Order: sequence, then C-alpha cells, then structure tokens
Amino acid sequence: MTISNEHIPTLNSRQRVADLACAGIPQHLIADIIDIDANTLRKHYRKQLDTAQAQLVERISNVVAVQAQNGNEKSQALYLKTQAAKFGWVEKQIIEQTDSKDTQELRDKIAELEQVNQRDY
Repeated sequence: MTISNEHIPTLNSRQRVADLACAGIPQHLIADIIDIDANTLRKHYRKQLDTAQAQLVERISNVVAVQAQNGNEKSQALYLKTQAAKFGWVEKQIIEQTDSKDTQELRDKIAELEQVNQRDY
C-alpha cells in the first residue's frame, strides 16, 4: 500500500492563497500558513500568486469608478489623478514664493522672538 503525500488544492485553499497574496504576504509565509512547502505552493497556486493583487486592484477600481460616477468627489479626484493623465488631465501644484521684503520681515520677527525668549542658563 502506497501513502501519497501529494497536495491537492481545493477551492477553499485557492481562495485562501489568493487572499493572503492580496494582503501582500510573502510566498514563504503563505506556504507556512497553509502548511505546505514553498515549491508546492508555487506548483499548485501559480495563478493565484500571479493574479490575486491585480484582481483586487480591479475590484477596488470598479468601486471607485462607480462612486465617482455617482458624484463622490473624493472618488472623482482619485480616479482623475490615477487614470486621466493619459488624456491630458494633470494635477498642477502652485508654489508661492515670498519676495525679499517678506523674507526680511520674517527674519526680523524671528530675531526679535529669539531675543525676547533668550534665557541665561
């Protein structure tokens, strides 16, 4: 009589591997969690390891897109920032500079405060 130690994946074990991969758990730890060795994990669960995070990104992106279409401003902004650059949508940052008069006034105020708060220790 031969006893087989061959691992047989199930729908539950495939989902568990996919969930762990989505969470960013390293493969060697996933293997430990489901109690197989890393080579067996890669042999039987290659698709889950390779595609789980992409599938999660797809699901989340779909939720953001629906929320954006329904008027959620944060979702709209996120979607445009991450997806619309290829269509010319670019978030612009404005950097304000102070002129030398403002800078000198700030330096004078700092010097004044330093003198007021100066202590002899």
